[in-house]
Amino acid sequence: MYKESKPMLNAEELIEHLIERGVKFELFSKDAAKKYLEKNNNYFKLVSYRKNFPKYEDGEKQGKYIDLDFKMLMDLSIIDMRLRKTMLSIVLDLEHYTKVKLLSKVEEATKDAYGIVEDYIQSLKNNNEYGYLENELNKNIRGTYCGDLVAKYKDEYPIWVFVEIIPFGRLIKFYMFVADSLQDKLMLDEAYLLKNVRELRNACAHNNCIINDLKSSTSKYRANYKVLNEIASIGISKKIRDNKMSNVRIQQIVTLLYLNKKMITSEGVLNNQIKILQELKDRIEYHMDFYVANDLVQTSLKFLNKIIDTWYTNSI
Repeated sequence: MYKESKPMLNAEELIEHLIERGVKFELFSKDAAKKYLEKNNNYFKLVSYRKNFPKYEDGEKQGKYIDLDFKMLMDLSIIDMRLRKTMLSIVLDLEHYTKVKLLSKVEEATKDAYGIVEDYIQSLKNNNEYGYLENELNKNIRGTYCGDLVAKYKDEYPIWVFVEIIPFGRLIKFYMFVADSLQDKLMLDEAYLLKNVRELRNACAHNNCIINDLKSSTSKYRANYKVLNEIASIGISKKIRDNKMSNVRIQQIVTLLYLNKKMITSEGVLNNQIKILQELKDRIEYHMDFYVANDLVQTSLKFLNKIIDTWYTNSI
C-alpha cells in the first residue's frame, strides 16, 4: 500500500510538494533548497518540524501552512542538532556523577561492595526479572570495551565494576534499589528524575528529532513539583510553566537541566557546561525574528533560553 501511495521523490519533486502545502521559499531560494536537500539534510527529518506551524482552517488556503518558510525548517533543524549534542554531553556528565554519588553513598554506609550488588541481583531473581539483566550483561561480554570486565567478575561483581557494565536504564534501577536500601529519600527523588530524562538521553544518542513537536499536553505525567518550584522561583508564571512543562520534550530537557545542576559537583565540569549552553542559547536566539507570527515556537524557545540563562549562565 505505502509503496504505491508514498513513492520516493527527488529534491525538485519534494520542493514542489512543499509549495503545494503552503511552504514558502522567500528566505531561501528553491535552487538553494534543492542543493541543501541533496547534500545536507534528510527531507523526512527536516519537514517533521512543520508540526509546530498552524494551518489555515478554511478558505482557499485551507490545509496549507501559515507563514512557514523553508528557511524556518532549516533553522529549527540546526537548533535541534545543537540541542541534541548539548543535552547528550550534559547527560553523559550526569551519568558519570550519578555513579560517583552511588559509590560514595554505599561507602559512607559501610555497605559491602559485593553484597549490595548480590542483594540487587537476588531481588531481580525473586521478581523473575533477572533474565533482562542477564541479557544486558551477555551483550557486554561480547563487546570490546566492557567484555573483559564482565568475564573477569562474572557473578561476583563489586559495585564499582557493576555500574560500569550496565546500561543507563539499569543504572537508574540500581540507584533506586540502593536508595531504598539506605532509606535515602533524596536519592530516591533523584532516581525518579533520572527516569524522566532517560528517554531524552536515548533520543539524543540516536540522533532523533527533539523539538519537532512543541505542543502542550503531550506528557502523560505532570512535571516533578521540585522542578516546577524551581521554575516558579525565577519569575515564570504558573500559566506558562504549566503550559510548557506539559510538553513531554520540554519537560525532559528542563528536568535534565535541573537535576544536572543539583548533582554535578565539579566546578570545571559546570563551567564547561555553561560555555556550551551559552552557545546553544545564542544559536536559539539567532533567528528568533523568524517566529514573530508563531507563538508556539517563539514562546517555547524563549522558555528554554530563560531556564538556561537563569539556572546556568547567570547563576552557577
